[in-house]
Amino acid sequence: MSGLFKAISRQRSQVNIAGSGREAITTQYTKGRLDTSGVYRNLSAIEEKVLADMWSRILGDYDQPLDSIVCDPIVRPVEYDDAASRSQAKEAQETSPFEVFGGCMFNETVADKCQELGIKSESSAGGKLVPPFVSQISDKTLKSALWLAVREDHPDVFVLRFLRARKWDVDKAYKMIVAAVKWRIQENVEEIIWYGDLYNDASLMWKGVSYAHGKDRLGQPIVWSGSCLHHQKDQSYPQLKRYLIWMMETLRQLLYTPVERVCLIMDLTDHSNANMDWPFVKTFIKFLEAYYPECLGVCIVYNGPWWFSGVWKLISPLLDPVVAAKVQFAQKRKDLLEFIDEKELLEICGGKDKYTYEYVKPEGNENQPMFDQEGRAKAAQKLEALQEQFVAATQEWVQAKVDGEDGKFTEASAKRLELSDQVKQAAETKDKYTRARHFYTRTGVLHNSSVDWSKIQIYD
Repeated sequence: MSGLFKAISRQRSQVNIAGSGREAITTQYTKGRLDTSGVYRNLSAIEEKVLADMWSRILGDYDQPLDSIVCDPIVRPVEYDDAASRSQAKEAQETSPFEVFGGCMFNETVADKCQELGIKSESSAGGKLVPPFVSQISDKTLKSALWLAVREDHPDVFVLRFLRARKWDVDKAYKMIVAAVKWRIQENVEEIIWYGDLYNDASLMWKGVSYAHGKDRLGQPIVWSGSCLHHQKDQSYPQLKRYLIWMMETLRQLLYTPVERVCLIMDLTDHSNANMDWPFVKTFIKFLEAYYPECLGVCIVYNGPWWFSGVWKLISPLLDPVVAAKVQFAQKRKDLLEFIDEKELLEICGGKDKYTYEYVKPEGNENQPMFDQEGRAKAAQKLEALQEQFVAATQEWVQAKVDGEDGKFTEASAKRLELSDQVKQAAETKDKYTRARHFYTRTGVLHNSSVDWSKIQIYD
């Protein structure tokens, strides 16, 4: 059966994963070199001019009401009544409580556990760890919603993800990006980011169903996901979806140019039918394809049981060909070592890193900056001013492209890059006022926008 998995991997690796000349996944790992074609600050002359066309489309609708702009359909991967699902979960929590994991009860949040453990803030009268949510969206235009989606990314990094996903077709990429921006508002992504992991399902955080740790041979953060820890009955679908959005948004903080994707390890050790969760699978796939495009570098399915090839036949038709081409199969330690250095590989998979996941609980005063309304207002004002300068420079850049003035185009491009750095830095400053601390900031892995996995790696 391992031969079948290897054959599938070979077939996947032969597909051009980006549709625009990017090297196949296995080729990149063999060379030990990340293919950065089509990535921010590494664009060909043609790609940069397509990017200019994309920004021209964006700025054409910049001040228009978001709802008036035509976009791709916003498809719900799982049809359900959100309010009803939450109500049912709350009722079950109150009438038939049961422990899920490590003292975490069904439908209990991290905030509930903190209250139970006496963890509270001195910054608020009621001891709340985070102040009430304050939306940073100023109006209902594309302008406001777009910047809310870009957050701490370089603006072009965010836009280029959608262009690459649609093979540099501006019209298709534009409709895709507008749909993603609308989806973020519908799903209250800004609020999920605001509260950090505080309102996530406690059992999901305590178990470590998915967590980032270390990096692969291409420098991409590794996300370890053990399927045997997941059971659909352990949490409501709204909580699972919230957790998934929080995880995706948090992973964005662990990426940096030119490393813009993650390496996902789907560890199927001890996996059984009881661990299958089709609503989760459908949701994850949809999020990757439509709302977080080009965030997955490779997905390694590790130690799958003999019958998983049948499951793969059911899953693979649901995948976009670009995403499907990133799926590789590894049955043994030596297979994983093709993608991950022994020092970065966890000991449980035959590597040298002895780290085992343990959730680090919130501290009472870790979110003090979020209570500073004046500081948040000043940070927002500075960011908005820089965003306006970036847009003005982008308009000059787009016009130079239209006029065919290559000298002005190059000059405006350099100006944009400089302003983009300033926008990103200002956004990172504002972030501490609008995002609660979380697992990766508490462990020290993420500090002042720098990522250092050695903070939690353990060796003899």
